[in-house]
Amino acid sequence: MRRAAGAVCLVLAVVVEAQAKPPATRAPAHAAAPPPRVEVHPAPPLPMLPSVARVRVEAARDRVVVIEDVNLPRGEWRAGGLDLYVAFGAPGTPVAIDARLVVMPPDSADQRPEGAPSGRGGALDDAGEAVGVEPAVRRTPSAQLLLGRPQMAGAVVHVKEADLRRAYAMSDLAVLRLRSLLSPPAADPRGERDVVVRLGIVGDVPLTLGRVQLVSLEPERWITRAEASLCGPDAEGLALAVTVSPKIEATAAGSGVGPIAPPMAVRHASDDLCIRWWAPP
Repeated sequence: MRRAAGAVCLVLAVVVEAQAKPPATRAPAHAAAPPPRVEVHPAPPLPMLPSVARVRVEAARDRVVVIEDVNLPRGEWRAGGLDLYVAFGAPGTPVAIDARLVVMPPDSADQRPEGAPSGRGGALDDAGEAVGVEPAVRRTPSAQLLLGRPQMAGAVVHVKEADLRRAYAMSDLAVLRLRSLLSPPAADPRGERDVVVRLGIVGDVPLTLGRVQLVSLEPERWITRAEASLCGPDAEGLALAVTVSPKIEATAAGSGVGPIAPPMAVRHASDDLCIRWWAPP
């Protein structure tokens, strides 16, 4: 009996000792390495003073194509690419957007006839050298603001150094041609339709606005009336001269003052360009 009792006590002592020991610690798992830090450099100042040479709207019942030509003179450019932020206009996000770098002598105008559409069926044409376009919800620090405001949705246009070098080897003026394919804006009961085109600024300085054109893509004489004006919280609302094709009588924007040439208009940094036209459904 004594031997049995001693064996029981020995077993209990071993169990108690085992329970009293702290659990064995596991080797700590290796912490995941932090992701590499991506350093974003702020965009340098533009080495040239751009200008909006031309805004052209090609309208049809089922589509609208907005073309914006931005002049990029050589200026102080010596090397490096350009990342340019362009905000979308209205009535909404483009169905497609295309950007090309076109070489154009400073003393020449666009050779396309006023009424000639830029692409068959509103498709994006292939004039010039294609450059990259990256959609963005707002301007990134590494992109230089060109059109619109930084908080607006838009796209970053990546113009490579090689593209600029080829363009400036042939001319001191390169043109960034932006083409946006839009769904047709809804017409009001009077048949009025409109689009809003973002205009350019460098810093707080508005860029000069050149020609404004409106072209009908319909086979018949479809557009019956057209207007253009600067619009925005500080805009004066004066009517701007707009070339319409097929030719019609362009009217003033209700101010009683005849249309003025766009380069003569007083622009504010917050101004956009509003183009309206009237046409049957």
